[in-house]
Amino acid sequence: MNKLLLNLCFACILVFFTSCSSDDAQDKNSTAIIGVWKLTAWNVDQGFDINNDGVVNTNLLNEIDCPRNETLFFDDKGIVSLNTTFNPDLDITLLNEEASEYRFNVACDTEGIISLATSYTLNDSIIMIGESEAQIKNGQIILIFEDRIKIYNEDLTQIIETKDLTLVYDKL
Repeated sequence: MNKLLLNLCFACILVFFTSCSSDDAQDKNSTAIIGVWKLTAWNVDQGFDINNDGVVNTNLLNEIDCPRNETLFFDDKGIVSLNTTFNPDLDITLLNEEASEYRFNVACDTEGIISLATSYTLNDSIIMIGESEAQIKNGQIILIFEDRIKIYNEDLTQIIETKDLTLVYDKL
């Protein structure tokens, strides 16, 4: 009987500590997300040398010389606000597949700020921002847009390849 009582007490203590640690982690994530986050990377697999400096970057912010000041502000009431000045039009044309030769046309949008607000929810490390799913990972917010970067044939009449675009935000 004592052994049964001891095992039952041990099981209750284990359940109690497990549930407390999960709540603490959720509370930590909830408070950690509140604040301002700045766009620090616009990543594409394998990268490009858009500015023709001889260096291929996976972070296109290092390649595109457009004004940029994109921030996300998460409040404690479940609302996230976006303010952005970085919204370039980027046309990528594959000229020679064997030589990985591309032509880039970048048009910077220099007029004003785009702002919007929507709701967000946080579940462990997953953030639902409106309809988009982001993740908190290593102190950064990661948001992936599948097939966002389009690569065209030479006369821009056909999309021949797409690449995912990964946005990375760091907390200010």
